Amino acid sequence: MIKQLKICVAVLAGVLACGSLKAQQADSPDTAKPYEVYCEIVSTGGGFFTNKTTVEVDFGQFSSFFSNDRQLVDEQGNPIVFNSILDAANYMAERGWVFKQAYVLTTLSDGNSGTRVHHWIMAKTITDKSQITEGLRTARMR
Repeated sequence: MIKQLKICVAVLAGVLACGSLKAQQADSPDTAKPYEVYCEIVSTGGGFFTNKTTVEVDFGQFSSFFSNDRQLVDEQGNPIVFNSILDAANYMAERGWVFKQAYVLTTLSDGNSGTRVHHWIMAKTITDKSQITEGLRTARMR
């Protein structure tokens, strides 16, 4: 009887040890579950004599209304100028973002035909929040 009790205790201890190891592995950052995050790139277009455009990127971060802290910039902090909204989307795709949806809004003013504002929704699959802005820099991040 004591021998059977010792065997049961040994088996139970082994089962508990395996369960504890599995729980630690599930909580490990190496096995984090991938999830999708989104951003919006907004292009207001260049000017009267150019198709070039700068874009702003919204990751859901706080932004002051009167600042350009969402504008994409290079390593020196200079605004990145794109040939078109599609050029900007390709730039984002090189950094792991995938196109999801687009829409255009036209702002109207007195006697003006309006300004077209392009909004493109992009998505990226990540396992850690730090991967959201990987390879990107905005004026605020400098």
